[in-house]
Amino acid sequence: MKMFLYILCLTFNIAYSESVFKNVTVLDITSKSEMRSYMKSISKDLGVKCSHCHDMDDKSLDTPQKDITREMIKLTRYLNDLLNSQSKDSLDTNKKFVSCWTCHYGQLQPASKRPEK
Repeated sequence: MKMFLYILCLTFNIAYSESVFKNVTVLDITSKSEMRSYMKSISKDLGVKCSHCHDMDDKSLDTPQKDITREMIKLTRYLNDLLNSQSKDSLDTNKKFVSCWTCHYGQLQPASKRPEK
C-alpha cells in the first residue's frame, strides 16, 4: 500500500510540475507541448526566434518584448471575443478571426500601409 501511495504521489508531482510555468501571466496553457506549439506559432507569425523575447538562460525573466506580446495577446483575445459575439454562427463561439499573422505576416513590424498590388 505504501508503494502504491508513493507511486501515486510521484506521478501527481511529475504531472503537476509539467503544467506549471514561471511568470506566465496571460496564457492559460498548462502543458509543455501546448506551450511549445503556441510559442512556435507566435515565432512563425512574427518571423523571430525565441531569443527575440526570451533570455535563453532563464526564459521566465521579463523583457520589454514580453510586455508588448502580452498586450498584443490581450488585444487579439478582445477582438476575437468581440467578433465571436457578433458572429451569426452560434455553433462556433471560439472561432479565431484575428491572430498575430493578421497584421504581421511573418514580419516583426506590422505593415503600416497596404501593398500596391
